[in-house]
Amino acid sequence: MALRVMNKYLESIINTCGSVKAILYLRLLSFTESIFFPIPTDALLAPMVISGKHNWISISITATIWSVLGGIVGYYLGYYLYDVIEPYIYNLGKYEQYLIAKNYFQTYGIVFLFIAAFTPIPYKVFTISAGVLDYNIILFILISVIGRGARFFLVSIICFKYGQYMLMVINKYLLLIGTIIIILFAITLWI
Repeated sequence: MALRVMNKYLESIINTCGSVKAILYLRLLSFTESIFFPIPTDALLAPMVISGKHNWISISITATIWSVLGGIVGYYLGYYLYDVIEPYIYNLGKYEQYLIAKNYFQTYGIVFLFIAAFTPIPYKVFTISAGVLDYNIILFILISVIGRGARFFLVSIICFKYGQYMLMVINKYLLLIGTIIIILFAITLWI
């Protein structure tokens, strides 16, 4: 019974993601997720591809462009935020640590940014940090395009090729996983 309800719910989400408005929502989500929004773009991108009503390449490009644009805004927020937080860094006696962090970011920024852009690590933290640490903006944009593009194209191609199979896996295990998480959460609160 519960599995049937969950299946209908997932199907309704996928049908909704097939609408024309979904592209607008994808742009908005991709942009804001790179700055502050906690829900990853993949949460909308995957059902849009699975719906079969959008070209997976086109929406992957859309997600990449808008995510990178949001990342640039995040970068400049961090860049201008530094003027506000710099006195606090000095007053807290953390300026030397800031310089060490900046040096690490200058040395390993390509790796840090690519990992953040490609993996589930919150990209927004690194967009703002790159600005605060005055990382090279051109390199930041290039790495963001490559990392975000690779991530969104990977999600899209997997959903395009294995969409229905992925739905069966979600339908089969989502209720079980959700129940286990709720039980573990209840046990954690109990202890």
